[in-house]
Amino acid sequence: MPRTREFKKDTVLDAALDLFWRKGYKACSMADVVKESGVARYGLYQEFKDKDQLYCATLVRYRDKIRDMMLKPFQQEDKPADYNTLVEHFDFILEQLENGTHDGCFAHQAAIERGSLDKNVDEIVQDFFDEVADGYRSSIKRGIELGQIRDLPIDDLVNYVMGITRAVIGMSKQNCSFEERKKYIRCALELLKP
Repeated sequence: MPRTREFKKDTVLDAALDLFWRKGYKACSMADVVKESGVARYGLYQEFKDKDQLYCATLVRYRDKIRDMMLKPFQQEDKPADYNTLVEHFDFILEQLENGTHDGCFAHQAAIERGSLDKNVDEIVQDFFDEVADGYRSSIKRGIELGQIRDLPIDDLVNYVMGITRAVIGMSKQNCSFEERKKYIRCALELLKP
C-alpha cells in the first residue's frame, strides 16, 4: 500500500501513542510508526523532526485526552470536591485500569522510562501530575473542613494520595488482580479518615 504524505496529525499521534505505550520508547522505532499509521516516512519527519519530538507529542496527546476525565470530578461547581470525590476518582482509575487497552498509565510509564533522560518529557509529565495534585488538594482541603479527612498538613496528604495513585498503577503493571487493587485503595483511603 503506498504511503501518503498528507495525514491527520491526531491519527498519527494515536498510532504512535499505542506503539510507545505497548512497546516502550526504546523498542519503538519511527519505522514502526510509519508501518502502523500508514504515513510516509518523509511526512512523519516533516511533522516531527525525530523520535524524541514524536514521543513528547504523543505524551501531550495522552495528557489532553485524559485530563478532562481525570480532573472533571474535582471541578464541578455544583458539587464541591471532598473525600467522596477521591473515592469516585479512584473507582474511575480502577475501572480504566481494568477495562483499558493498555496496562497502567502512559504518563507514569513516560516518567519512569524517559523522565530523567529528557527534560521535555519530565516537564510534560510534571505539569500533568501537578494538575492532578491540585484536584487532590481541593478534595482534601474540603474533606478536612467537613471532618471527613484527618487534619494534617495538606501537602503531606496530597503526597500520600499521589502515592496511592502511583502504587495502584504499579500494581496493574505487576498483574495484581482487580480485587487486590480495590482492597488496597479502600484501605489507603480509609486511613485518611479521622
